[in-house]
Amino acid sequence: MVNLLRRLAYWFRQRRADRELVEEIETHRVLRQKEIEKSGLSPADAEQASRRAMGNVLLARENARSAWISSWLDQLWQDIRYGIRQLRSHPGFTCIAVATLAIGIGANTAVFTIVNGVLLESLPYKHPEQLVMMFERLPGWPEKFGFSPPDFELIRRESRSFSGMAAYRTASYELAGIAQPQRLSGVRVSSELFSVIGVEPFIGRPITSDEDRQQAHVVEISYGLWSREFGRDSSIIGRTIQLDREPYVIIGVMPRSFDFPSRGPKINGDPADVFLPISFSQEDREAWGMRYNNTVVARLGPGVTLDQARAEIASLVKPLIQHYPAMISGFITGLAIPVIPFDEEVVGTSRRMLLMLTAAVAMVLLIGCADVANLILTRSSSRQREMAIRSSLGAGPTRIFRQLLTEGLTLAAAGGALALLLAYGSKRLLLAFAGQTLPRAESISLNYRVAGFTALISLLTPLIFAVLPAFRAARFSDGDALKQSTRNSTPGQGRSRLLGIFLVAQVALALILSIGAGLLVRSFTRLMSTEPGFRPEQVIHIAITLPSGSYATGQAIKSFYREAVETMQRIPGVSTAGAGTDLPLSVRDRRTFTGEGTTRQIPASSRTIATTWASAGYLETLGIPIKRGRSLTDADTQSSPPVVIINEAVAQMLWPGTDPVGHRMKWGIDASETPWMTIIGVAGDVKQSTLDVPTIPQAYVPAFQEGDAAFTGFNRTVHVVVRSSRDADSLIPELRTSIRQMDPELPVKAQTLTDVIGASLQPQRFSMSIVMLFAVIALGLSAIGIYGVLSNIVSQQTQEIGVRIALGATAGSVIWIVLRRALKFMTIGLGIGIIGAYGLTRLMAGLLYEVSPTDAVAFLGAAVALTLLAVAASLVPAWRAARIDPLTALKLE
Repeated sequence: MVNLLRRLAYWFRQRRADRELVEEIETHRVLRQKEIEKSGLSPADAEQASRRAMGNVLLARENARSAWISSWLDQLWQDIRYGIRQLRSHPGFTCIAVATLAIGIGANTAVFTIVNGVLLESLPYKHPEQLVMMFERLPGWPEKFGFSPPDFELIRRESRSFSGMAAYRTASYELAGIAQPQRLSGVRVSSELFSVIGVEPFIGRPITSDEDRQQAHVVEISYGLWSREFGRDSSIIGRTIQLDREPYVIIGVMPRSFDFPSRGPKINGDPADVFLPISFSQEDREAWGMRYNNTVVARLGPGVTLDQARAEIASLVKPLIQHYPAMISGFITGLAIPVIPFDEEVVGTSRRMLLMLTAAVAMVLLIGCADVANLILTRSSSRQREMAIRSSLGAGPTRIFRQLLTEGLTLAAAGGALALLLAYGSKRLLLAFAGQTLPRAESISLNYRVAGFTALISLLTPLIFAVLPAFRAARFSDGDALKQSTRNSTPGQGRSRLLGIFLVAQVALALILSIGAGLLVRSFTRLMSTEPGFRPEQVIHIAITLPSGSYATGQAIKSFYREAVETMQRIPGVSTAGAGTDLPLSVRDRRTFTGEGTTRQIPASSRTIATTWASAGYLETLGIPIKRGRSLTDADTQSSPPVVIINEAVAQMLWPGTDPVGHRMKWGIDASETPWMTIIGVAGDVKQSTLDVPTIPQAYVPAFQEGDAAFTGFNRTVHVVVRSSRDADSLIPELRTSIRQMDPELPVKAQTLTDVIGASLQPQRFSMSIVMLFAVIALGLSAIGIYGVLSNIVSQQTQEIGVRIALGATAGSVIWIVLRRALKFMTIGLGIGIIGAYGLTRLMAGLLYEVSPTDAVAFLGAAVALTLLAVAASLVPAWRAARIDPLTALKLE
């Protein structure tokens, strides 16, 4: 340790130590000279004798330095200082190289910042690797769904693999009593949730089991809501707030980092501001086969593996099914309960998208490295004599190799520092562009791991762009290099081959990246041209949830919505208005059904249907066509016979080739006792989820034909839709005012349906745009590389071209010579790139919509675009070659 400290001390005061060493040696020499003078020699002879007696002073100084500090560290510091001087003396080369590396490293840093936050950072819970999520799934159903209350109670009671298990489901609540009423995201949680995930309130206490069981009006609030609306008032515990116009007592504030539920899971995956007891009622606990809207989170017990837990849960499915009513037990056969690691469920499909972006940005860095390598090779021709002189003075190939590699490291370090600044500046922009696409956005930040990644990548990139040029320079740095005055000597040819290799690699990588971007563009174009089944233009929807505190009865809720639709219809410029329980692209309700009079044998597990409760005018406002029969009218009330409208998918499933109007259907499977509904019309198919998900059977049921009890449950939230010829910016404020005249405290959210479609396409738009950006950068870097390499080759062949022109070669033939060389590199690069893309783009299959990973248009388009770019980049050096003066070229010889 003492030795290390001494060496460090020398590192910081080496100039002073060197000066003191020189002075000390000179003092000894002078003393020796005086001793010699006493023997009778003259001062001059005594000085020479003393110098001879002292030996090699320079060697003594070097030996002293070696004792103070390791020679390799001293030489490394010398190399760094020399490298910095070299880079400062060539600012053009340095700026281009550093900027290229900064773009490549910065893009990788920005993407890694996202990958680190989403995939690598641990969830902010206690031992998150022990947490799992559970859902239910039926064979043939496209998606998993939540637990019903009795299923959750049974699994929690019978399982032994978990140390804790909790349930939760999201909801929204109206917060009143503040400056402006607002609708909050909330979540109903069982009392065990906070202990299962291992999080305690920041202040206050958690929900108790008694409060959960007694349906107490208590609430935990998020740190964000506490800061935003209550100014971080530390005395807020015990204060009463109004949620849905009912009093709730605040018992705790959750920590700043607590963002739950994590955004990502399709079921119950939106962060909440308020946390209330889930409070299953006795009716909930007996609702077998209904209310599948609760997500289950559990913690594995000590020593229990995920496979063991899955095996135990699978063994509990059969006893679970035995509790179901007979009329649906056949339908529920095949029920499965997936047990999924918590972090895996949160990340979801984002993992594949992020891995694709990582591969794309790595290609950008490789292309940038090839550019810098070409720059170093080009510059090495002017430094060849310098290296040869250093070699003749005693520097070996290893010493020269190390010097050039140190210069590469210096370039990469400067590029890495600039890259960190670029990543910091682009992070917020990137997150804003991603919108709701990325889960765990709150975890994305520039931290020590990101800085370490940037440092690591800055150390590794010189191995790509500096090693081969340094090795080549060291190899040809001996005395023979001084004799190589001609430009066509062996080292020049070797340098050209190396330039060609880097150029071919650039072209191949740029082609792979361009093909990937082309596939995403074609996929997105197909998605945009997909017919949604409705006409979103000029349609505005208003989401309204009536608070239970003021609208306790179904009759009051029905009256409000009926009046709201009538009010909307009276607004000038509104052509039609209606109301429904959901909108296209967000239909969540699924029911089982039975059709009457069909000869087709449909398995019970396939008889599920998306269901929407709608008023008269709902289908017309959305532009959903009625293919047969009639639409819903105001005459479809509780006093009229039950009716239903089906979509074409149902008609094709049950009554292919015949008119289904007049047939009947009912909810439930076969023996269900629910009333039959007469089919009065067939509507066109509408996308119920995202545009890339196939349409499933759907039914539209008259909303006001339902009993009052239905409106105090699932129909408390309704979307009022309005079609108008007016501009949305002028109409939306008027719509809000009309609703608030009916209820001044009601929060109103209005949005155009065009914006809804745009939001549904956000994930595809984000991945396509980022890959396209990388592809454009790659093409730009490749163009620079092509231009640089050809310019260097033209410069090397100035004499040859001059001779050709002197012998009668035309400008066109000279241009063709240069272009032919570029096309040779391009052909090789395109061939390698196509082979690589054929293998790699198959990994993108899950991200594409109606486009093959080997789509010929994307492959051909990218190849043509890159070829045209290469020709354009080649024309400048080709034109310069054609203008070479033969006399000037020959004089160079």
